[in-house]
Parts: sequence; structure tokens; C-alpha cells
Amino acid sequence: MRKGLHVTDRDIDLFKYLAYGPAFEKDLHSLFFVGKKGLVCRDVFLRRMKRLTRSGFIDCLSSKRMSVKERWGQSIYALGEVGVEILSVDAVMPSERIRRLRLDMRTIFHEVIVTRLIRRIYDGDPTRYRVVRLYDHQDLAKLVHRARMKRIPDLRFTVQLRNGSYFSYIVEVDAGTTHMPEFTQKLIVFMQLKKVLAPAGSKEPVGFLVVSHTSDRMAKLQRAVLENRTMAKLVPYFLFNTIYDIDNSLGLFNPWYRADGRKIELIFKGNRRA
Repeated sequence: MRKGLHVTDRDIDLFKYLAYGPAFEKDLHSLFFVGKKGLVCRDVFLRRMKRLTRSGFIDCLSSKRMSVKERWGQSIYALGEVGVEILSVDAVMPSERIRRLRLDMRTIFHEVIVTRLIRRIYDGDPTRYRVVRLYDHQDLAKLVHRARMKRIPDLRFTVQLRNGSYFSYIVEVDAGTTHMPEFTQKLIVFMQLKKVLAPAGSKEPVGFLVVSHTSDRMAKLQRAVLENRTMAKLVPYFLFNTIYDIDNSLGLFNPWYRADGRKIELIFKGNRRA
């Protein structure tokens, strides 16, 4: 801990939230700076965030540094090295859940969506399922390197339901910038990577989840899969959803959709109440 800056319980909770990845200024303000009479003044919030940033606990991507196209009128924060040290050294949070990320303006929109999904994956733990393992893009890059494949999924996670059954999913998060031919090629490669990415000895079924940022984009991705002849045999293996649907209270237990639009009420076939 840096001398001269007292870290509060609220700061620790904020660090734990950012351990999964970056978050918008507005979300952090509303989640962690709420008083008995409502939200803490934005100026007070910004002063605290500035002090934490200067001391290395968090990093900040100012809205002024973003391009006009990517500017949302608010800054984005991520966990800094000192924040990582506090969470890991003091065993505040399991080390495997702490993601070390650099704020990159070129990929920040995509990373924010990935982080929102990761938070929703862990939100069900332990009330409905236990997260056995979760690999992000950086973890998977190390596994894929030996297979000499350039396309890497965004996530791979495994959960154990309360009835003892296991389910694994490979995830592609689409932020709307990938062209359709490249998108379908990604999915084909991910099918080939299924065995490479599976931890040694794992026998759980593996599915593929595609998460987009809007329903219109999801519809385009579904059509791209259906209309691609090479994908014909692979269509049944993929499920689609939007990050906005996943963000609701059901998380991963929301209905998902096949490429042809059919609704899948539950991606985990075990009993939800088991």
C-alpha cells in the first residue's frame, strides 16, 4: 500500500469489481459512491478516483483520449498494479479471477463487453453453479500457440451445476466490427480448437456462445451462419445472444437463440433448482 493514502473498504470493493476488467465512470459512481441521501457528488467521486489513479491502484482512460467515434462522454477505469497487489497479496480475491489488462483505445469497446459477460458468468456463483475455470483471451493465446492457429476465442469457461454435471462453453464476443466472411471463418476455427483448448482429462460437453452488442447485429450474424455452406454441419453447435439480454438478472440462465431463431430456454440441461 502506498504511504499517505488510506484504502477504505469501499476502495477494496471497487478493486474487486475492476478485477474482472474495465468499467465506465458512471457505473462505478452509482455502484460504489451511494450515500444515505443518494449519490455522492460527482466531484467528490472524481477526486477520489484521481487519487487512486495517481497512487497506481487503478488506471484511467480519459474520454479526452478517445477518438470522437468511441467517445462516450465518460472515462473508463481498470485495476492498476497496486490494486492487483492488494487483492492478490492479501488474498482478498482468488488470483485466477484477477485479470491484468492494459487500457487500449483500439479494443476498449470490445473489452468492456467481454468484462460485462465475465461478471455475469461469476454472478451465478455459488447460488446456481460453481465456476470451475475461466480462461480469457490472454490465457487461451498460450494454449493456442502450440496449435499454430491465429484466431483465438474471447473466453472459455466451465461450470459445475449443483447436481454435479459439468458444462463448458467457448465464447466469441462480437462488437460489430468484424466482416461476415471473417466471422464465419472464426467459428470454423473454433470448432477445430475445441480439443486443443480443453484442459487435460476434461470430458464435459462443449458448446459455443456468440454474444453481440445489439439484436440487429445478432440477426446479421445468425444469417451469416445459415447462409454459409461451409457452416451447414456446424450450425447446431452455436447459440446466440446480446450482452443486453445477458445483463439482466438471469445472467447465463436467459434464453439463447439458435442461428435459425429458435429459442433455447436453458443452455444448461441440468435442473435449474438442483
